[in-house]
This record gives sequence, structure tokens and C-alpha cells, in this order.
Amino acid sequence: MMKKLITLILCLFVVLAIDAQRGQTVIKYKMDAATVYGTSGDTTELPLIHGEYDVSVQLWPAIVQGDSLNFSFYPQLSASYDNATAWTTTSAVDSVDTATDADGIIWYADMKPLRLRLIYTGLSTDTISITPYVVYKKHRNE
Repeated sequence: MMKKLITLILCLFVVLAIDAQRGQTVIKYKMDAATVYGTSGDTTELPLIHGEYDVSVQLWPAIVQGDSLNFSFYPQLSASYDNATAWTTTSAVDSVDTATDADGIIWYADMKPLRLRLIYTGLSTDTISITPYVVYKKHRNE
């Protein structure tokens, strides 16, 4: 009798664990590359965020001309469709020095603002391209 009860509880736990993984909505984007010439800048505006999502952005720099990948960036948020609306900077400027630099990754948990954009600035005289990879993840119960 005890073996049957333990087996039943274990089966219920497995079913609940599988069901919890199934209910997520995941949207992935590979954005167009932004190009930074020397110490100039560029901007990437991410797709609109409708609802409450966990947002993850990974920036992949690549050398176009020169030998370094140095650039800085900062994210900005807006809760309006209007382009004339002020953007709010959400964190300090981060500098990225290599293609595997952890500073090239940002994420937001339970993000509700409508729009997110990234402002890039070159830190050397080299030309680089920066490709953002974006994941929006929404849980079933949100």
C-alpha cells in the first residue's frame, strides 16, 4: 500500500513539473546589426513589449575594420507609443571589450514598459557591428 502511495505522489509531481514547463510563451528576435564608426554612436529599438515579460538581451560585437571590439551602451525605456515622449535611462553605461564580455548581457524581470532601446557609442577608432539577440518570455499565469 505504501509503495502505491509513493508511486502515485511521484507520478503527480512529474505531471505537475512537465505542465509547469509547457505554459510559457517565448519570443526570440535577432535584430539588425548596428554599426559604430570610431567614437560615433548608433541606436537599436527593440520590438514592442505588450504585457508583462521577462526580457533578455545579448549584444554580439563583430569587427568590421580595426582590431578591437570596445564600445559602451546604455538601455532606455518608454511606456508610450509616441516617439516624442521622453525616454528613461534604466542603468549606468556598460562597456564591452570582447565578444564574450558578460557586460554585453542585460535582462529585466517582469518588464511592463512598452518600448526598449539601446544606445551604443564606440570607444576606439575601429568600426564594429553590434547584433542584439532578444528573448521575451512570458509565463502562463501572467
